[in-house]
Amino acid sequence: MFKKSAAAVMVLASLLLCGTAFAKTEIKLSNQFPPSHHVSKGLVVFAEKVAEHSKGELSVKIFDSAQLFKDTEIVEALQDALIDAGLVPVNKWSGMIPTADVFEMPFVFKDLESPKKFLSAGADKILDEEFQKKGVKTLFWVDYGYIQFFNNKHPLKTPADFQGLTMRTFSSGDAETLRVLGAAPTVMSSSEMYMALQRGTVDGATTGMPAAVSRKVHEVQKYMTKANYTTAQFVVQGNLDWWNSLSEAHRDAVHKAGLDAEEWIRGAIAQSENEAEKVILEAGVEIYSPNAEEHAAFVKATEPVRTSFAEKTGDLGKTLIEMAIEASK
Repeated sequence: MFKKSAAAVMVLASLLLCGTAFAKTEIKLSNQFPPSHHVSKGLVVFAEKVAEHSKGELSVKIFDSAQLFKDTEIVEALQDALIDAGLVPVNKWSGMIPTADVFEMPFVFKDLESPKKFLSAGADKILDEEFQKKGVKTLFWVDYGYIQFFNNKHPLKTPADFQGLTMRTFSSGDAETLRVLGAAPTVMSSSEMYMALQRGTVDGATTGMPAAVSRKVHEVQKYMTKANYTTAQFVVQGNLDWWNSLSEAHRDAVHKAGLDAEEWIRGAIAQSENEAEKVILEAGVEIYSPNAEEHAAFVKATEPVRTSFAEKTGDLGKTLIEMAIEASK
């Protein structure tokens, strides 16, 4: 009897060990964008590639539309290990890591390829070292596309046109740009933007065209200035302790999947921007594109923002600005 019981225990233990060995590890990922946004679709690509590169040992569960955390909450959630991974607007780090505001500098990145060149030149490693000091690890970078000016009062053709406007902004760095242009900025989560614009709490907002469409901003705004003044950057990050707990093989799978997702998202940006612009036009929004002289006036008016950044961030900030300018040549 004892021998049979012992054998049964050994078989059960063996089955449990096998189950553990082949158990799929789920990675929970927080995303504040709705599923229709091209960034959200890029996160789906990441999830698919994680499963592929890990041979099914890892899976990614995405929580869209800020189901778990808003963009204003995700940094703290990652640091406190409340979530494994999340999509983070880089500007949400600016209070703890001032150099992260390099992406918010107006008129620094001249085209959609510039951020990629900037990161590939070593900026990714420089910034990841700073993030790790705060308990968070970069998994991959997410290009977002250009940011534009929306408002309900009148076309914004010159810096003088911003005088007296209250405008939603997505970061403290972007707020500085609005401030030097003469507007009164209010930092607000993207999930709260539509209601504020609809109610007239703010006169306008800064956001990208795809986000404007996915958030239905084009339904409650009359004017857009296509200034292409900055390219907001996002990053998918994980809690550092969680990252270190993964096996080397699993970290490698996540890294490879991240590179795949980066390229997919970059390839989707131009198409997403073009499609969103058509939707915005068809909705009756008046789109204005500054001419060369007006563009130069915007660049001159926002010079104090770039100067202040260099002064606040010291040598590291100056290095990043120089790398960004070089990447835009």
